Amino acid sequence: GITIAVAKDRAVESLLHCGDIFAINVLAAGKHTQLMRQFLKKFPPGANRFEGLTLEMSPSNQPILPSALAWLEGCVRERMECGDHWLVYAEIKCGALLDNQGVPAVHHRQTGANY
Repeated sequence: GITIAVAKDRAVESLLHCGDIFAINVLAAGKHTQLMRQFLKKFPPGANRFEGLTLEMSPSNQPILPSALAWLEGCVRERMECGDHWLVYAEIKCGALLDNQGVPAVHHRQTGANY
């Protein structure tokens, strides 16, 4: 399983209720800059954040980035309210390593007060 903390004011929060299926794309160091720009920019409500990207689909039809290091597909099993966040526990159903030579990208914020 995996546990994820999601801010209550994030659009993705509405997609992570018990029984919902989702995919996590693990970005590769050195190949992540353009993708980070894509996902960190502001989007209007309901906008497709994957628009313009080449995608493959997971077994449950979730978007997979072929340039990712790896991906995991999970199903939300529990949600717990934690202040201004939801703590989401998901059971991982499947996944794949797409680049066995790469290493995960790491994004360090200057401060935890704003993200």
